[in-house]
Amino acid sequence: MNLGVAMFIGNKLGKFHDMEMDALRCSWGAPLRMRVGVDVNLPLKQAYKIRTTNGEEHIVTFTYVHLPNLCYLCGHLGHIAKYCELRFHDDFVDPVVRPIPE
Repeated sequence: MNLGVAMFIGNKLGKFHDMEMDALRCSWGAPLRMRVGVDVNLPLKQAYKIRTTNGEEHIVTFTYVHLPNLCYLCGHLGHIAKYCELRFHDDFVDPVVRPIPE
């Protein structure tokens, strides 16, 4: 992946700062590691859909490192999914627990 694509994706998350790259200013293989400034008062994005110039759609998923207590239910910092307020809503459906077919 080249720097331009990484900047595009990083700026969709927040403000792109830099990425790990080789002398050709590219990153090979997965995962692509980049540093992005994000507003932690907003939910963190888990994925983003991109479309290539030839019309193909791809889903880019994000993994955050060095963050304290990230909730994967609501995307906010400060608590984990086990203690998320969403669990206490009457219409809550746990995305991990699959319903038993009848």
